[in-house]
Amino acid sequence: MKKFQFELEEILNIRKFEQQQAEIELGKALASENEIQSKLNALAMQQASVQKQMSGSTDFYDITNANQFYAFVRNQSECLLNELAKAKLISDEKRSILKEAMQKVDSLEKLKEQQLEEYKVALIHEEDNELDDIVTSRFNPNQQ
Repeated sequence: MKKFQFELEEILNIRKFEQQQAEIELGKALASENEIQSKLNALAMQQASVQKQMSGSTDFYDITNANQFYAFVRNQSECLLNELAKAKLISDEKRSILKEAMQKVDSLEKLKEQQLEEYKVALIHEEDNELDDIVTSRFNPNQQ
């Protein structure tokens, strides 16, 4: 009997490649999301640092600068939060693309496994028939 060959192997390989590309794209989207979040965290830390420095200060110039910095932080935070929301939407989209690609690969792999099991059963059946022929000494009359 010939060696097992899955007819859709090339398509399975293409689907696996598409899945890998989707994983890479999702990774990039999540990295972008994490970068924005780290910028937000850095702004919050800077604001906390300025607040700590300004506690108990009576210098009008310092208070004015601190208020301007707080306004800057609010504006930047708002912009970064908008970017973060967009990045999360993109990440969700990439995640759904990856999920779809994974489902396609899984379905083809299940089909391959099913066909491999059928091949093994057919191989065992053929071997059993050959053994039966040998045991019962049934030979083809054309072979003599």
